Amino acid sequence: MDYDKTEIAATYDRARGLAPERVRLWRDLLAAHVDQSAVSLVLDLGCGTGRFSELLAEHFGVLVIGVDPSRSMLDQARRKLATGSVVYQQGSAEALPLQDGCTDLVFMSNVFHHFDDPYAVLSECHRVLSQGGYVCIRNGTRELDFPQRRFFPALELLVASEIPSRRDIESAFAAAGFARTVHQTVTEVTASDWPTFVEESALRADSFLARLSDEDFQQGMAAMRSAGAVVDQDNPVSEKIDWFVFRRR
Repeated sequence: MDYDKTEIAATYDRARGLAPERVRLWRDLLAAHVDQSAVSLVLDLGCGTGRFSELLAEHFGVLVIGVDPSRSMLDQARRKLATGSVVYQQGSAEALPLQDGCTDLVFMSNVFHHFDDPYAVLSECHRVLSQGGYVCIRNGTRELDFPQRRFFPALELLVASEIPSRRDIESAFAAAGFARTVHQTVTEVTASDWPTFVEESALRADSFLARLSDEDFQQGMAAMRSAGAVVDQDNPVSEKIDWFVFRRR
């Protein structure tokens, strides 16, 4: 998907920002599964507006290079940049603008399903990683549900055709020369309550929602707004996401 042909960049951080508890969750997972002393440079691949880039820089205390093909997403990332420990570059995941063996960690957040050729991308990751380097990936998989799904029936075709299975991800990494060290399903709170979640969904800053017809999108939003009988309006909204850590052989 070409984000530069959409308005997603303008609303992405409002719709999908990381609350402090989510920042703590992902920092704890990184601390549990990655040897901080072994990391001297981080690649945030498909960094978008950089919502994880500064988290990575603060956690590891090293330079983070954020790479993304979208000019508009990177423009947003640079506008909010708060530290010199992050730099952003426009580039393709299939031809990374980095030298061989220069990084110790590649981080990917919900980008795997955007790759036209996952093997080519992971071969590039293998090239730029040091021996034993890490790839950390958080991504939705076909095995998981998500809160909007019941309200937007037209999403089913996209989910079936584009969302990878866990086996898809593991097989692609194995073929590219990586060994899996961690897999777990993580539950994270994405909104403080249902009305907040509806408001954030209405911003349409999700690549799948953005590709629905306007009619399908508006019908789904109407269903979400009238979901009082099936959804607790006051409870936090949680989503599940798969978390993998691989090591370069």
